[in-house]
Amino acid sequence: MRLIHSIPPEQISLQEQALLTLMHLLQAEGQHPLQKLPEGKEHMFPLDLLEKLMVHMLSLEREAAPVITRFQEFMEYEDVLFHLLRVLGKILKAQNNVDEKFLKNLIHILEHITLHNSPLKEEEKTKLFCSNKKHFKWNYGQAKKYFSTIWQQLLRHPLTPSLYKRVLVILPDKVLPHLEKPLLLTDFLMESYRIGGAVSILALHGVFLLMQNYNLEYPDFYTKLYALLEPGVLFVKYRARFFYLLDLFMTSTHIPEYIAAAFAKRLSRLALIAPANVVILLLHFVGNLMIRHRGLSRLMHHPEDQNDVTDDPYVMNENDLTACKATDSSLWEIKTLQSHVLPEIANTAKFIERDLPKLEWDVKQDLETTLEDLLEKELKRKIPTDDIPINFEKPTKFACVKHEKLSVYFEL
Repeated sequence: MRLIHSIPPEQISLQEQALLTLMHLLQAEGQHPLQKLPEGKEHMFPLDLLEKLMVHMLSLEREAAPVITRFQEFMEYEDVLFHLLRVLGKILKAQNNVDEKFLKNLIHILEHITLHNSPLKEEEKTKLFCSNKKHFKWNYGQAKKYFSTIWQQLLRHPLTPSLYKRVLVILPDKVLPHLEKPLLLTDFLMESYRIGGAVSILALHGVFLLMQNYNLEYPDFYTKLYALLEPGVLFVKYRARFFYLLDLFMTSTHIPEYIAAAFAKRLSRLALIAPANVVILLLHFVGNLMIRHRGLSRLMHHPEDQNDVTDDPYVMNENDLTACKATDSSLWEIKTLQSHVLPEIANTAKFIERDLPKLEWDVKQDLETTLEDLLEKELKRKIPTDDIPINFEKPTKFACVKHEKLSVYFEL
């Protein structure tokens, strides 16, 4: 280990070369052990060397990312990955002082760990670094135990908001499916939701998966989700991810109609203040809710005698889905957007005047739409030249505008 300790941290290229050299030494020791193996044991993986290497990598104070990124190429080998999981759990248990840099480096490694729970296909050759097929076989059950231990230890430590977000991003797809007891993350996810902002958005995805796949009972889920529909969500960094997840959460046709009505109404209200590139997404979202729940069509012109929007019974600031009175309201907000200055938005809002289509709009296409995209589309739009107004009044002769004061002094 003197090899890597002797290189200054700022010399990244030398750090990477030292890592490669150490890994090749590890490979050589695994294939040709320095000591005689115990009787009956035909293979030995140099765990001590791997552990020392990982302790050093996790403790790097700056520019650790390039070295860890270079190490990822060795994580493709099944024997390295298996023993890496074993070593990381051991290191976390033994580590007394775990600071932010340590956790940041650890999460960087965990972000790139991919476990598989089935044997590789015949055409996919098993990649082994210092073992052979005779001596090493991938044990998913044991790897799962090591993996669960790592995450149980990791989540006991306080995380900064940025690390919270990174953890919550990888939990649904890369972590939850490979934990022995996924429901143990319930408390962590609930605590994450209470933090607010983008952290709450990301935490709800994990909660939803626990409900869907592991029978977690959380009756207030849609109430919590509804409470996140505030103007601020239109401008957060994770806006596209939030609306992607919102679409996922609202896909079920078994959601009670009063809940769907509340979401449709609040999204319609948000559309009035949303950036132009988000308005189309919100309109399509509301349209999809109406397709899934045909009973919402009565919100198009309900109540019929309502002529003043100030009489709207809907309570925007009420987060109780049953008390917000969305079902007593109408979608006048969408009618209002038919007068939007952008023709594309105005035309999209006219869906409320027509029969609803049978197929839903693909909101995924709207998630990343930018203002530049709308401008480019508008510039390409062909408009008949006769329809372009160049004056307030259509002139009848070469003269000044009617009632223009200069016409008193000039006659043309």
